[in-house]
Amino acid sequence: MSRSTRRSTRLSEVTTQLEESKENSTPKRRGRPPSKHKNDIPEENPEVTPPKRAKGRSSSQHQLREDNGLEAVSVTAVGCLPEREKETEDLARHIEGILEVNGSGSLYISGPPGTGKTATLTRIISDPKLAKKLRMVYVNCTSISTVGGIYKKICEELNLSAGGSTEKYYLAAIEEHLKRKHKTIMLVLDEIDQLASSKQTVLYNIFEWPSKKGSNLILIGIANALDLTDRLLSRLQARCELKPHLIQFLPYSKQQLVNILKNNLRQNQKAEMFNDAALQLLAAKVASTSGDARRALLLTRTLVESTDNEHRQEQKKSKGVKTPPKAVQIRSVVSTLNQVYGTTQTMTDDEAFPLQQKLLVCAVLLMLKAAKNKDITVGKLHQVYKAVCAKRNLHSVDQTEFGNLCSLVETRGILRVQGKKEPRLNRVLLQWDEEEVHNALNDKQLIASVLSDASCVGK
Repeated sequence: MSRSTRRSTRLSEVTTQLEESKENSTPKRRGRPPSKHKNDIPEENPEVTPPKRAKGRSSSQHQLREDNGLEAVSVTAVGCLPEREKETEDLARHIEGILEVNGSGSLYISGPPGTGKTATLTRIISDPKLAKKLRMVYVNCTSISTVGGIYKKICEELNLSAGGSTEKYYLAAIEEHLKRKHKTIMLVLDEIDQLASSKQTVLYNIFEWPSKKGSNLILIGIANALDLTDRLLSRLQARCELKPHLIQFLPYSKQQLVNILKNNLRQNQKAEMFNDAALQLLAAKVASTSGDARRALLLTRTLVESTDNEHRQEQKKSKGVKTPPKAVQIRSVVSTLNQVYGTTQTMTDDEAFPLQQKLLVCAVLLMLKAAKNKDITVGKLHQVYKAVCAKRNLHSVDQTEFGNLCSLVETRGILRVQGKKEPRLNRVLLQWDEEEVHNALNDKQLIASVLSDASCVGK
């Protein structure tokens, strides 16, 4: 097999693995299968032993680790969650503070995918001393078919009997249980933004539970959006006892990713395979696109496995003559990054990249191209986006949903939204190279027509 053929095959494998990574980031995701080669980087560091499940503990805590397999495995692989010490301390201190006074409280944990939100929480609640004090209930809200169905799911986790089968009965059963004496409940609602509705009745009900006397409830909401409680639950801000404690997980910076990767390679005895320049290059690209530690770890593992495979092939050809171990070459890193982050990304795949998100990205490009003022705010962008949709008789989302849409595109690393108190005034910055996005979008006739229609920008 020629060198170019081997490289093509290797890069195809990278794409396949990263597509698996995307699938694994959904609520039903599972960890990758163990490595087939003894020299490959293992998914888990053998020195890190997962805590044993306490007797009598709810299955929710086990489900929390299972449903977030890839994130939990990746961070477990680097040991003690490097670069998340501050967030871990903040989260642990707040939970312990509530338990010390036998009280109640709520937290909202926000941050893009791969920033360690669920893994950090999992690590804290896996502490046997803490587990004895809590009854864990974990629900991934994307598994709920209707917003009100969350009440039924919580009842099932708490083994509560309701007097009927409607939302009203399930809600009453939960609130009646909170009035009775019980062990402190930790209710973790992952992807809590899925419970948003027109009047936000369900979210308000849930965030009011900890304020009820004797509820003994620690509510933890997890989502990608940084300002969900400010944007959707303004009523909480008016009452201090309802305001959740906010913990924000920012995307990892280049240096943080370098530290994580070095730690991972060192623990798995592969540090000699990556020189500093190669790690810096890989970390810089991931940090500039998403700041996702899982993605950086997956790319590193792929490059190590590929290099190890090449070394094994050379050993076979040498007929018993030992060849020196190979290190990951800079050109391999560049080639892999070009394959993963090049213009042939899955932006043209309607399933992977929904039409509404494509239109939003095109509205940004249109403003950068045709607007006199290149300083884009969420409010201005929404106006252009609505005009683009109206010209093509397409449905457009309202201002509230548009904020969610921006957050979804932001998690892809394409945009960065810089927040202020007023969401409409948030600045929108394009993170990708403009020409790169143009090339990816121009394959679609509809998208190309958006970019050529300057009238949508207005005066």
